[in-house]
Amino acid sequence: MAANPGVVPWLVFDEEGRAVEPVRRYLIVFVARYNRPGSVRIYAFDLLRWWRWLRVVDVPWNQATPAEGRDFALWLGATVKVPNAARTVSTATAGTINPITKKPYLDDRCKPRTIRHSNAVIRSFCTFWIGASEGPLINPVPLARSERRRPHTHHNPLDPYRDEGRLRYNPKVPRRRSRQMSDEQWNELFAALRSNRDRAIVALAISNGARAWNSWV
Repeated sequence: MAANPGVVPWLVFDEEGRAVEPVRRYLIVFVARYNRPGSVRIYAFDLLRWWRWLRVVDVPWNQATPAEGRDFALWLGATVKVPNAARTVSTATAGTINPITKKPYLDDRCKPRTIRHSNAVIRSFCTFWIGASEGPLINPVPLARSERRRPHTHHNPLDPYRDEGRLRYNPKVPRRRSRQMSDEQWNELFAALRSNRDRAIVALAISNGARAWNSWV
């Protein structure tokens, strides 16, 4: 995979240096929906992993079945990522929890959110080609429909049908515990501020429950 100067900023290439055509055509549509270059890069990486997996198991991309989707999700959960460079400073902290921020440090395994995103990208890619009548007969990442109720029970006949249920091979995401600061840490923070003005600004932000907002969302 490499950057591309054309309309599609990132492409997946084969051993001969040619762009993988099914992925390229899918990414053209993805770009046409005004997705950002960063999103195109992430989708291309996910499709590159999927493409390599199919090459290893010797299954053509348009003949993949839910068995390949299942095995690929299991492999992502069990494999160890190959880092670009050997760990040095982060060797001791990889996979542990920061004692101050309570935020986990990244390790060399794929997180559940990474696997879920990969499944969503593969399903979108295969749905695109199934709609074009050129892809697999069955989506390799099917939905896990509920057995307790009939799909589209309360569907409005004037609205289009939408997929119901989560993806079948999605791992569960651990529930995040809210992070908080101790009284001692708050005292250290206010003591480090140099003026009452700064202390007043921080106190106001804390008391009204203001949260950081990403302008790109």
